[in-house]
Amino acid sequence: MSGRKISFVHCADLHLDSPFSGLSDISPSLGAFLRKATFRAFENAVTFALKKGADFFVVSGDVYDSENRSVRAQVFFLEQLRRLSGGGIPSFIAAGNHDPLSGWEADRDFPPLAFRFGPGVESVPLLLGGERAGTVHGFSYPVREVEENMALRFSGGKGEGVNIALLHCNVGGRKGHENYAPCSLDDLRAAGMDYWALGHVHGAEVLCRDPLVVYPGTIQGRNIRETGEKGVFSVTLFPGEPGCAEFIPCDVVRWRSEDISIDGMERDEEFFQAVSDLKETVRRENGGLPALLRLSVSGRGKIHGLLRRPGFLRGPGGLLETMNEGEEDRPDFVFTEEISGVTLPPLDLDSLAAGSHFAGDFLKEVRAFRQRGDLREGLKDILRKRGILDRIQSRDVLEVIDSLSDEDTELLLDRGTWSALSGLLEGIDGV
Repeated sequence: MSGRKISFVHCADLHLDSPFSGLSDISPSLGAFLRKATFRAFENAVTFALKKGADFFVVSGDVYDSENRSVRAQVFFLEQLRRLSGGGIPSFIAAGNHDPLSGWEADRDFPPLAFRFGPGVESVPLLLGGERAGTVHGFSYPVREVEENMALRFSGGKGEGVNIALLHCNVGGRKGHENYAPCSLDDLRAAGMDYWALGHVHGAEVLCRDPLVVYPGTIQGRNIRETGEKGVFSVTLFPGEPGCAEFIPCDVVRWRSEDISIDGMERDEEFFQAVSDLKETVRRENGGLPALLRLSVSGRGKIHGLLRRPGFLRGPGGLLETMNEGEEDRPDFVFTEEISGVTLPPLDLDSLAAGSHFAGDFLKEVRAFRQRGDLREGLKDILRKRGILDRIQSRDVLEVIDSLSDEDTELLLDRGTWSALSGLLEGIDGV
């Protein structure tokens, strides 16, 4: 590695102009906002690189969402590369499986400091301040499906100074992603690179620290499978030391999947309050960014009847429409795109306990345990008889058990009872 510190921004899977899955019935204004989300996220990444004064910028595949790149996406991407070039920041781009070189693309010039790799592994000098600082290696998909282990082609190509490699691939056969350009972590390590700038997997992940092997994930979540913050990695490589990769959020809207349990709710008011509280929690945790929420309602209790009313969840004027009322006018909107409910009616525990079945026998044992008193000592006695207490080596765990109040123990017993009943009741008709 060269003698100077090097910093750069690593992003991948932009999927510019990608439609947001499952949002066909949203309002026109919200639809227009979401349509621009992938563009704004990438613009945020470029702005970050310019403000930070990054030495260079890398994009590890899937700039576009399909082989037939939209004109809007192509124009926008070149505009952002020109921003980088105008700021003196070189950019290196590798095409992935969604935007292979075989796809249609307007015949236009890249900015002077932008370089896109070809269909074979290439190595180009990294020039910073007029001096050779390292070597950048990369490969672009010539067609959509590449089944060869391309990592092997990087071996023996290590060049002068710091070595950064761009590869759109599936490391270790990760589920949920096509197994294109498959390779192992050992294959990547063997190539002798200082940093592997990966793409293809949509979740941010550092696979290895020495050398750094990094998936930045998609830059903007586009469906409920891509929840949480999305962005890029800001990378710093130090001569003779392990590098540093810091995740930087760049997304403009986030997907959230949340659940409300009706267990223990006695009145409809409690349910409506829980819905309101959940929305405000999501809004607060998003730190001002808007959110797309998928809500599921579960549990067993009196509120089951309310949720079963025709049209209550998703009908005209129902809960879904009510939750979204006025949200699209807020910059920090929490828009609920789907509500699902899998709930059960309340249980008559006295009737169950009187029954001749496993659930009844279980509840009889629970009641007998409660009647013995001192639930904390009873819990410890169970752990002792099963040999569990003697196997607990951590004093912290033992101290937690000793510090349990009567209320804490009651809560643990209630949770355990309901959890066990969920399994025992599956074979009993009418509950």
